[in-house]
Amino acid sequence: MAVCAKAVVQPDGSSLLALDPTVTDTATCAYVVETGADTAWHELGSMSIADAQVIGLYVGGVWAIAWAFKAVAKTISTNQGTENE
Repeated sequence: MAVCAKAVVQPDGSSLLALDPTVTDTATCAYVVETGADTAWHELGSMSIADAQVIGLYVGGVWAIAWAFKAVAKTISTNQGTENE
């Protein structure tokens, strides 16, 4: 959950961000501080099985394409290095 923050100037001239929980609309905030619940790890943990299967399918597809490119490159490089005597 995101929380609004505001810049506060301290007596020594430095500034800091102070959380302002009274403002609930983050679109009107100058600064927004995200809590740990909004991180990508939380999103991965709450992912559905169907979404995980789709991501796994795409990762497997990328690995298959990379393996095919590697096999083609290996075939081309080994054919060029041999000579008939």
